[in-house]
Order: sequence, then structure tokens, then C-alpha cells
Amino acid sequence: MNLSLELAISIIIQLIAIGIFIGVYKTTIAFMQKQIEDLKEDMRKYNNILERMIRVEDSTKSAHHRLDTIERR
Repeated sequence: MNLSLELAISIIIQLIAIGIFIGVYKTTIAFMQKQIEDLKEDMRKYNNILERMIRVEDSTKSAHHRLDTIERR
């Protein structure tokens, strides 16, 4: 009888430990997924800024060519 009580307590403790492990694992995965989504959003914003900078640089280059043409006249 004493052995089965110890076995039951041991199983209960192991089940609790497994439950805690699964909870921590799920929480960690959820946190990592949130961080990945945040990084994706930051990359989208950065790529948008990069595209806009390229357009500004092209426009500036064009404006400089026009100014050089005007100065030559």
C-alpha cells in the first residue's frame, strides 16, 4: 500500500512537471511568433522607405541633369 501511494505521488508530480513544461513551451512559441510578426512588419516599413529613397534619388539625379542643362545655356 505504501509503494502504490509513493507511485501515485510520483506520477502526479511528473504530470505536473510535464504540464509546466508544455505551458512554458507553448508560451515561448507564441512569444517567438509575435516577435517574428513584429520583425516582418518592421521589414515591410524599411522596404517601403528604401523604395521611396530610390525614387527620391532618381528624381534628384534628374533635377541635377536639368539644372546642368540650364546652366550650359
